Amino acid sequence: MATLADRRKTDRERQKRWRQRQQQKGKKQISVMISLKAQLILNREKKRSGRTNSEIIEEAILKMASL
Repeated sequence: MATLADRRKTDRERQKRWRQRQQQKGKKQISVMISLKAQLILNREKKRSGRTNSEIIEEAILKMASL
């Protein structure tokens, strides 16, 4: 049975691989603070569409560029 330390190490390694794959796809990690209202809207859209926060936010930003 894996110890908590083993699981944390495995999680970190898995997250690192995921970040590397995203970077290879040309993605860049950012950190943002959003209002409660924006978070509620984002969560509602996530439940409705089944998409990730990243996918929803990226689509919204790209739509703004086409205005």
